[in-house]
This record gives sequence, C-alpha cells and structure tokens, in this order.
Amino acid sequence: MTRKEYRHLCFLKHWDLGTGLAYDLGQCQAIIEVISGFPLLPESRRRLLELSLSAGAQATTAIEGNTLSLDEVRRIYQGRSLARSNEYQEQGVGNVLSGFDMVLRETVSGDRMDRITPGLPKHFHSIIGCGLGEYFRAVPGEFASAGRVVGP
Repeated sequence: MTRKEYRHLCFLKHWDLGTGLAYDLGQCQAIIEVISGFPLLPESRRRLLELSLSAGAQATTAIEGNTLSLDEVRRIYQGRSLARSNEYQEQGVGNVLSGFDMVLRETVSGDRMDRITPGLPKHFHSIIGCGLGEYFRAVPGEFASAGRVVGP
C-alpha cells in the first residue's frame, strides 16, 4: 500500500484551511457558545432530547436494515411497546438508545472524558448487540474478523 494510492487512509494533514474557512469556523464556534448558554425550559429540553436521540437511533439502526419509522422509535424511547412482529427491531433500537443514554449520562451530564481505547467501541458494541442472539451478525463486544461493507 502506498501513500499515493490510499492517501485518505494515511491520516496526514493534506488541506489548507485558509482565512475564509478559519473565519467561518470561528463564527460557528461563536454561535455554539451563544446557543449553549441560552436558557431552555425543562419541557423544551426534554422534547429536544427525545427528538435528537430518537432520530439518531432511527438513523443508526436503519444502516443495519431496521425499517422502523421515527414515530415508532419515539414510542420505544417513551417506553411503549410495538407489535410483537417488530420485537427484534424494537430490541435493536432499545439497545442503541441505551448506548446513547450511557454516553449522555457519562460524558455530557457527568462531564467525564476518557481516552478512546479499543475497549470503548467494544463496550458500545456489547450494549448494541445485547439480547439480539443469532440476528446480530457479530459477537457483541468484539471486533469483526471479516470485512464489512455499508452501501453498494
């Protein structure tokens, strides 16, 4: 493998931000600081959190073939069950929501930062694969040994 053939895999800086992009990034940072300091009513926070976590779980599980709609995922987030025919998909979404909840609790709310080690994605993977049995095409908590492809 040469750097020229696989430049995107070398993780070397090969871009120039330039003054325009640096200015735009500074603007984004300023906007983030203003929004993050803005007071939010508890009910509005709860609704925004529900929407963001549900949409994230729906998109994440859709990559693996889950066909549940955003409304169905929101029902799962709210603790309501779906039809028995959707039990496996419901379990998968519930697992992803549990993983998101752990990240929210430990890193955002708990203001905790850990080093990203191989154990961290393995831990998340074990949460996501919990209780899915033979339908989970991997060993929960272990890296895949065969190549995986997402998309065509």
